[in-house]
Amino acid sequence: MPLDPQLEAMFANQPEWPPIRNIPVPVLRESVRSSSIQLPPPQVSLASVSDRTIPGPNGEIPVRIYTPEGKGPFPVTAYFHGGGFVVGDLDTQDMIARGLAAGAETIVVSVDYRLAPEHKFPAAFEDCWAATQWAAANAAELGGDPALIAVAGDSAGGVLASACALLARDAGAPRIAAQINWYGPGIHPIPEEGSALEFANGPVLRLEDAHYFWELHIKDESDYDDFRASPMKAESHKGLAPAFIAAAECDPIRDAVEAYGPVLEKAGVEVEVKRYPGMVHGFVSWLGFLPGAQEAMADACAFARKQFAAARQTA
Repeated sequence: MPLDPQLEAMFANQPEWPPIRNIPVPVLRESVRSSSIQLPPPQVSLASVSDRTIPGPNGEIPVRIYTPEGKGPFPVTAYFHGGGFVVGDLDTQDMIARGLAAGAETIVVSVDYRLAPEHKFPAAFEDCWAATQWAAANAAELGGDPALIAVAGDSAGGVLASACALLARDAGAPRIAAQINWYGPGIHPIPEEGSALEFANGPVLRLEDAHYFWELHIKDESDYDDFRASPMKAESHKGLAPAFIAAAECDPIRDAVEAYGPVLEKAGVEVEVKRYPGMVHGFVSWLGFLPGAQEAMADACAFARKQFAAARQTA
């Protein structure tokens, strides 16, 4: 299927994004930030949005807490933004956190984890895991239910969410009710086949960009074998939380995203994998105006609500 007509029209009026390897990291971060904060937010109402810091393994971690309208206690979801582990912050994917909080009727703790190349693997994961533990331990204080914890993320954040779900299972706590992953690949490095070749030149994300982000993120190639970098490489996937995985059709890493689904299914994990026609990597960030993004958010929220309801019944 061709690129979504609305996206095609949008890209036609913009200069082509240059290969990120040629852009200094500070410039790249500011460019992504400035373009992201101009995007319209979803038209949702929330009870409150507040910023604070929480304890982390290497100092305080900034977080933003979104509380839905209605009567709690609510489920609590730790959310991790995308950006290749190199760019992104609490503002760049604020729209996704808002949509998730309202649509899934969950408190969302959005995490401003440490970024590469200043902080190499596994720094980002360590911050996200600390935030997941904090969200569970402090759920009641936030107006949440400590028995209803979820993890969610987009792109790099989806990898982090998948990894946190694995470690939560291994650690025995917190019990994760659902994991949501918008276009975060299950394996690294990205296999150079299928969608990686078909969409090697984008739009939006090039295969070379994905490789470069990981060059900045990892210390050496042995990190690729760590489940915190490649969730598919975990020794076992049995007993994991139900998973929602969203893939963009016109995305070089699409196949690496979707590949995690059959692995989970084979291990007996409830999983829903959905490919969104005509969409590109990062499309959920256009939640404020793009129907495909709105569909992907609605699907993820419906999945989360279903899992929260099931968890309440078994609690």
